[in-house]
Amino acid sequence: MSEEASNAATAIPWAIINSIAVSSILGWGINLTLAFCMGTDLSGILNSPIGQPMAQILYNSLGQDGALAVWYLVIIVQYIVALNSLLVASRQTFAFSRDGALPFSQYLYRNNRYINTPVNTVWFGAVLAPAIGLLVFTSSQAIDAIFTIAMTAAYISHITPIATRFVFRNDFKPGPFNLGRLVVPVAAIAVSWMVFMIVIFFFPTTPQTNAQEMNYTVVIFGGFMTLAIFWYYCPVYGGAHWFNGPVSNLAPSVKGKHREEGSASEKTDKCNTELSVSAVGA
Repeated sequence: MSEEASNAATAIPWAIINSIAVSSILGWGINLTLAFCMGTDLSGILNSPIGQPMAQILYNSLGQDGALAVWYLVIIVQYIVALNSLLVASRQTFAFSRDGALPFSQYLYRNNRYINTPVNTVWFGAVLAPAIGLLVFTSSQAIDAIFTIAMTAAYISHITPIATRFVFRNDFKPGPFNLGRLVVPVAAIAVSWMVFMIVIFFFPTTPQTNAQEMNYTVVIFGGFMTLAIFWYYCPVYGGAHWFNGPVSNLAPSVKGKHREEGSASEKTDKCNTELSVSAVGA
């Protein structure tokens, strides 16, 4: 999404910070409201015939009509969230397929010539997401593992660039937006918290678990990682033999402009050097 944003180097970081701040305030308010309205009959809420604890809390507090009115808003919000998730997934799929990092990239990486958007990746996400969602009809453990792995995979994708930035030597140069001296403590706290939560997400709900109550998140995640490693290191056909990293998305005119600016800069430096030499000789 940052590739489509204006002034992304500063706009995207501030968007992330603002969204976290607003979500924290609103989420804390919602949790406090639910805590005050849920009462003390926890077993009645958890074992409600409605089958949804939050809906039961709304029903107890607002009655049937009020609960239905609020639940309609919840459905609308969930629909908007789904559209946003589909938008993000389509852009990520487009970026990976543009770099040739996905199977069938040549078909996914195609912009619609009329609306100039990656329609193929949108349809790919629109078909794949409901297909995965069908697991809800198989067992609660399967769909819970899918929901949990979404958070786990997101945390790992955040940990990887942060950790490699400090563990390995590189020529990283801070952009226009940076945390200055706070970058190390913030990174340490963030990585530590995410590692801790990943371990928690992999644990089963009960100490003495069985096949029916097992948390299969670690199994599914291990399967995905195995497929990814095989996709990269597969003899002859693996990405290690042909993947050259991200493809530049600069337009030819922009590249030409950069080359012209570089040539002009070189000419200026050469001219200044010649003038300095002439002045010394004089």
